[in-house]
Order: sequence, then structure tokens, then C-alpha cells
Amino acid sequence: MRVITFERGMTPLGPAVLAIGVFDGVHLGHQALIAATVADAAAKGCAPAVVTFDRDPDQVVTPDSAAPQLLSLEEKSAFIGEAGADTVVVVPFDANVAAMAPSTFVDEVLMQALTPVAVHVGVDFRFGHFAEGDIAVLATLGSERGFAVVGHDLVTRNGAPVTSTRIRGLVAKGDVVGATALLGREHRVSGKVVHGRGAGLSLLGIPTANITPHRFAALPARGVYSGRVSAGNATYPAGISVGIPPTFPEAHDVLEAHLIGFDGDLYGCEVTVEFVARIRAQEPFDTPEALAETIRSDLDAVRAGLVDGDDR
Repeated sequence: MRVITFERGMTPLGPAVLAIGVFDGVHLGHQALIAATVADAAAKGCAPAVVTFDRDPDQVVTPDSAAPQLLSLEEKSAFIGEAGADTVVVVPFDANVAAMAPSTFVDEVLMQALTPVAVHVGVDFRFGHFAEGDIAVLATLGSERGFAVVGHDLVTRNGAPVTSTRIRGLVAKGDVVGATALLGREHRVSGKVVHGRGAGLSLLGIPTANITPHRFAALPARGVYSGRVSAGNATYPAGISVGIPPTFPEAHDVLEAHLIGFDGDLYGCEVTVEFVARIRAQEPFDTPEALAETIRSDLDAVRAGLVDGDDR
């Protein structure tokens, strides 16, 4: 799988059946759309591709109300590849792209990047200036330019469509189990390990990694979670805290994790945190000892679920 950053004036990459979208989360609906694209490409004897953006368009169009993101660009591209696409074309989304009429986007971006044979989109697909283009507009443009357009109904679970917005809502409430059911894998947040207060080790005897999430990362609701932390090529079960601990209101880090079985230095490392289940809400404790006792109980729950239970 190759990831290509779109550039004006680039030579089209060749005939392809492609899907277009933001694809934040690469959830079950996205996976179904990509699978249909891959199958159609095989039937037509050309490459399956995905055209996406380097950021949520709302970060440019309505930056003050832009939604948190379920995946970083690198993670999104990797999961699109795992879903079967041969090529991911990443379009840098800026004010110029936001201002394009639907026909301009098709001519100057889509057909500049590839030679579309067919384009697959969800029935709710919108594009162009003020999102004035929809699937009917795309179909008309396609018929004039020689490519077919295939619309797909949204995948549903529990009577409602699977959408990135729905998943963000579950994550925001702390329902990471519900998010997992719609993503097809655990929700994740990536970031860099930084120096914290040192209270985990010095006061509690429980070392934690303090993680600065990437900008726009969709953090779950405040609370304590079981999950995993991946660093380099290794993955460890972990107890994860989201939010400023009420016992330490002077703290600055909102994401901390204790990696079970890890003994080393992670400072400066990029890590990925996966959330499996919510254990409890954040709560204040009268003494560090009482907090430490509760954390040890939390870690016992993590071990029972992820280590002894071998959930994978």
C-alpha cells in the first residue's frame, strides 16, 4: 500500500476504482465501503484507491467547532491499507480546496490525482464549497467525465447508522466498549511521553507514563480505564487515567498510564493507548495511601481482564 500526498500538477496515478471521504476512525461503515471499492476494482481490472484529506475539513471551515479526531492521519492511512486499498491519496485540505465548486474539485483534484473508472461514496457524501455537492451532483459530473458513481447506504448497528459522529459521542461519554463495537477495534489515542510530577512513583510507588495526546485527539470521558499501551514493537496491558486526578488538582497531564510488566524509560517516545473498558470514575481521595490502594485494585482488574483473561 502506498500513501501519496496530492500535489497540483501531478501526473495522474492511473485508472482506479476509488472511494472518497474523510474516513475518521475507519469504522465498520468505512470498512464496508472500502471492501466494495476493492471488489469493484478487481472486477474492472484496475487498482482500488482511497482519496481522503490530511485533516477534518471542519478544522479549516469551522475551526472553533471542529470535532476531535478518532485517528491521526498516519493511523487512518494504515487502517485504510489494512482494509484493502492499494493507494491512499491524501489531499491537503486548505482554504483553496474548501472554496472549490464541486466541478472544480472533480477536475482539479480527483481527476488530477487518478483516472477514475468508478467512484464509491456513502449516500450522505457531501463535497465542494459550502458542501453544495452531493451524490447526485457527483453522478452528473461522473457521467460527463466518463466514470460511474456508486452510492452506498450507511451500515447500521443497533438501529442507527455507524458514523464517526456517533462514535465520538460514545467516546465522549466514556463508553469505549460501545465505540469498539462500531470501530471493529478499540478506540486509540496516540501521543508523546513527557516528564510529569513524578507523584506516581514518589508518592504512590506506582510509576506512570504521562502522555501528551496529539492535537484534536478524541479523549474518552474522565475516568480510569483498562487498556493497552504500545511503544515501539511491544504492547503492554495498562491501567489508564484520563483527566486531572482530583487528588492532585495542580497536575497538568490529562492522560497517564501504568504499563504492567514494563520496566524502562519511555520519555520522548511516541506511544499508542488503546481503551478496552471503563473501570470507574475519577474521584478524590483523602490520602495518597488511599489513592494508591485503589489504583492497585484497578490494576488487579486490568490483570484479570487483559492478562489472566487473555482477551486477545
